[in-house]
Amino acid sequence: MTQLITLLERELKKHNSETSYTQLKKGDYFLYTGQVNKHIAVVKSGYLRSYHHNEKGDEITTDFHQPGNVCASWCSFYSEQPSFEYIQAITDCELHLVDYQVLQKIYRESFEINVLGRKLLEQALFERDLRTKKILYLTSKEKHQWFIENYTEIYKVAKPSYIASFLFISTETLNRVRRTLIS
Repeated sequence: MTQLITLLERELKKHNSETSYTQLKKGDYFLYTGQVNKHIAVVKSGYLRSYHHNEKGDEITTDFHQPGNVCASWCSFYSEQPSFEYIQAITDCELHLVDYQVLQKIYRESFEINVLGRKLLEQALFERDLRTKKILYLTSKEKHQWFIENYTEIYKVAKPSYIASFLFISTETLNRVRRTLIS
């Protein structure tokens, strides 16, 4: 995945005048629910989370984004329809932004970047499918261990409630699992 992002960054530099950079402070939003996600963001530094509210109003974290990741509400970005999720910085962040029209232009002009886009989407789908399987079939302790192994830096900066909702366990269960690992 890192090689793909490096290639994407190189290609984006060729179109630097058509892309932009932004910085977010911890707690700032890259996207609000109801907004159309007009840009993908390559995360240069910092960490973000995607989340939505369930029927009770609880926040459910659906994804984390770290340096080297491409971040977007994919359904909103590709359909150009309002998003049903929020994307929020959980630390200060620096993002390289590419809007939908520019990305489509780059896809048309560069076979290499077109293939890269497909590979990034394949990787994202694979990771989402794997995470779904882990969430459904692992015990709380196994989910916690999987999270630490795959999201080490996010584990250090994310609130326990974000991690717990991402793993589909309660914050109390997460804290209990953490305590058993410490003792």
